[in-house]
Amino acid sequence: MNSISTLRTINRELAYNSLTDYVGIEIPINISKSGEEIAEEIKLLVEESLNVQVKSNESNSIKGTIAKYGLIDINFEIELKDKPNLNNGIQVLKDNGWIDKESDSEFQDDSILDDIVTELTENKNYLKVYAVSTNQKEKWFKEKSYLFKQLMNGENIKPKPNDKIITFKIKDMCITNYSGIWLWKYFYI
Repeated sequence: MNSISTLRTINRELAYNSLTDYVGIEIPINISKSGEEIAEEIKLLVEESLNVQVKSNESNSIKGTIAKYGLIDINFEIELKDKPNLNNGIQVLKDNGWIDKESDSEFQDDSILDDIVTELTENKNYLKVYAVSTNQKEKWFKEKSYLFKQLMNGENIKPKPNDKIITFKIKDMCITNYSGIWLWKYFYI
């Protein structure tokens, strides 16, 4: 597919609906549970709050992102009755950090755009949730680094009693048909 055709497809097909009503909601999580258990808890909240059916969970290493960064970044493939609001797909990429507003030479490698189009043709919809611990980031790295050390040593995370329940605040939430939409917006790896 050539660049112009690819960009037109993305512009026409990329769907993105920010769920700003949920930003700021706090979720207490017992971080001593497994990543699957944590994902299941969040899944139940999502299904109840949004009245959507979750088909699958792409957890993006829940335990790892909690232990290292004090955040949750999770994708749920969902069943939708109605399509998300269709937007100008190129503007959605700009708004989410994919394209620098001052530069037009972002995609020298068209394979990135082709990958987006390939996923868009799969007709999947995702609910994405990005939540950060209510502790400041600097504080997390200083006070909770022992959690990441446990994880790196292949141990189960054993939080100290005061760290067992962590409150996460939703910073962003959206429904989209491209699971990688936030790749450049929340790049923390």
